[in-house]
Amino acid sequence: MKKILKATGLFSLFYYALIISYAGIQTTFSVFWLFSGTIFIGLSGLPKRILGWIKYPMSIFFALFLFQEYKFLSMARSKPESGADYVIILGAQVKGRRPSRSLLRRIEAGAAYLHQNPQTRVIASGGRGKDEEITEAECIKNTLIEMGISEDRILMESASVSTWENLQFSMNIGGDDKKYVIVTNGFHLYRAVRTAGMIGMSKVSGMAAKSEPVLLLNYYVREFFAYIAYRRRRR
Repeated sequence: MKKILKATGLFSLFYYALIISYAGIQTTFSVFWLFSGTIFIGLSGLPKRILGWIKYPMSIFFALFLFQEYKFLSMARSKPESGADYVIILGAQVKGRRPSRSLLRRIEAGAAYLHQNPQTRVIASGGRGKDEEITEAECIKNTLIEMGISEDRILMESASVSTWENLQFSMNIGGDDKKYVIVTNGFHLYRAVRTAGMIGMSKVSGMAAKSEPVLLLNYYVREFFAYIAYRRRRR
């Protein structure tokens, strides 16, 4: 037990250093790895008797974590249905006027679907966040045009500030009886598709955009806690 905790702690600290060297110290959720690394190494120094008390709660939590991550990964491997009425590209951070890496991957995936399905229209969804010069929807639209998507195929939803609002406001534009494909990064797709079902989208499938390989573990762990928070808010 002590060796496992210490190894987990050292890995977490190493991964924190890797994240900030690759993407910068302000990378979302990166501090989690610094904090958890410190905690695990601290736990490894506790007496065996105390570790025996926390062993089973930790094992249960880890089992639940793996089960939920399996759901995330399974959804990320799903394929979108062809011939949708609308593609919804969910917004993510805009850096100035240009898409972040995550958002660019979403736009690229959406553009690929639109080129393969010329009758499908696209809803660019996302409001304007802190330090963003334009709305995420406008950034998506501009980038899609650069990728060869005709402007008359692009609709914008520029008011949303959450996944729930992304989808609710987009459905208000397209209608609840249409066939949708939701485009977001693979780690986020499970929550997005479940949200779509909850708001009344009866014909929906998901399309997973790629993510930065170095940050993939960070994203999937972050999504676990984001999904728990999301479930608590919706009760």
